[in-house]
Amino acid sequence: MSEVSVKDIDSRARKQFENARVAVERGNFEYAVEICSSILREIPGCLEVRILLRQAQQSVFTKRGRGIFEKLGLFLVAHGFVFYGKPYVKKNPSLAMVYGERALARNPLHPGALSLVAAGAQALDLFETEVFCLRNICDSETKDVALMQRFCEALIKVGETNQAVAIAERLKQFKPDSSFIQELVKSASVAHSINKGKWAEGEQDFRSKLKDESVADRLEREGRIVQDSKGAKAKAQDLVDAIYRDPQNLDLYKRLVKTYLFADDYREALAWLDKSALLPQGNSDVGLKQLRSEIMIKATELELKNLHDAANGEKVSDSRIQKLEQELSALKLEESRKMVEQFPNDYGQRLSFGELLLSAGQVDDAIKEFQIAQRSTSLRQRACVLLGRSFSKKRLYDLALEQFDKAIADAPGMDDFKKDVLYASAECCEALGRKEEAIRRYKQIYANDISFRDVSSKVDGFYTDKS
Repeated sequence: MSEVSVKDIDSRARKQFENARVAVERGNFEYAVEICSSILREIPGCLEVRILLRQAQQSVFTKRGRGIFEKLGLFLVAHGFVFYGKPYVKKNPSLAMVYGERALARNPLHPGALSLVAAGAQALDLFETEVFCLRNICDSETKDVALMQRFCEALIKVGETNQAVAIAERLKQFKPDSSFIQELVKSASVAHSINKGKWAEGEQDFRSKLKDESVADRLEREGRIVQDSKGAKAKAQDLVDAIYRDPQNLDLYKRLVKTYLFADDYREALAWLDKSALLPQGNSDVGLKQLRSEIMIKATELELKNLHDAANGEKVSDSRIQKLEQELSALKLEESRKMVEQFPNDYGQRLSFGELLLSAGQVDDAIKEFQIAQRSTSLRQRACVLLGRSFSKKRLYDLALEQFDKAIADAPGMDDFKKDVLYASAECCEALGRKEEAIRRYKQIYANDISFRDVSSKVDGFYTDKS
């Protein structure tokens, strides 16, 4: 087996990959993880999909913001997947990689999981994938000799001989008397010499391909995440230059529009969006429609912010502010509806649409979306809570309590999320006339955080009434 590019996979998988990429751009990382994992189960050699999957996994892991005990729990779950996956490396390496990715979905930094995916890739001759996985571990575990050996051998196979030589020399410092390490140093050096010879025949290496160092800096900038408006403007200029060199590249236009969006420059964003729509492929591109929606929403949000700032506590702009707030709510709801129609299996989008419906008072429609979103394992807990709140609005307190209890069961630690759901469930118990049960729930919060809302007065009042 060998690595394949996204452009070489079947059209169905390419469409799925595009949906995942759009999901990442929109911050819907859980959906991207589901799509990419599904593609890789069938096509383990598509490195572009695996890179996008890892980006989404890391974003989900960061967004969770869980406490140390919950992260430890995720680490142990990941460890279990690695344990079950190891025996498959030789007899079914593709399945071993699936187990590794399941572990990485819980903890994308788990070294054992990265090593397992790399081992499966090696067995399938997917050496670029092997390097991709091992590089993430070797950055932090540079004293692991066995791991460094694997990394060095993989680097030689993919032609990254400069780094292979550096790692081989470092291994030699750790084990100067090892004949195996000496052979590895020799292999890396020979491979590097051959590569240098090939470049010499073409009279260029990577740096000499570039006209000057400013071009190299530009390429490095394009690979970095934009952190501030200054960086956004610099990246925007790079993208404008790239468009002049390749005016038919629709992806460059999209990236430029998103960069201007980041810098809150909606005039330029719209101008370049209009230019991209003139391209032959621009008229039917879903991504462009999504970008136009984002611009409209962000522009309205910025106008609202400016009005609030200008009002400075006075009521001079109240009518305009109220009108804009209504327009913004309607706009978000309509755009979210379009996204759900476009991507009906995007459960994260379903959840967001349901929240907007609930805010708009369309409770029955919101319930439908939350029930569908529960199909996603990663979103089930949030969907249960929102479903519970929807039932509470309809005064179906018994149904609401059932949903809250599901969410509580999946929340092991007593964090703010669990306290909030416990409080909501206690309110349902009160509404159902189950005062003893309500107090039991309030007391769980009280025992961990006496200052949470009004649990102190509720618990104290209960004991006062009893006396």
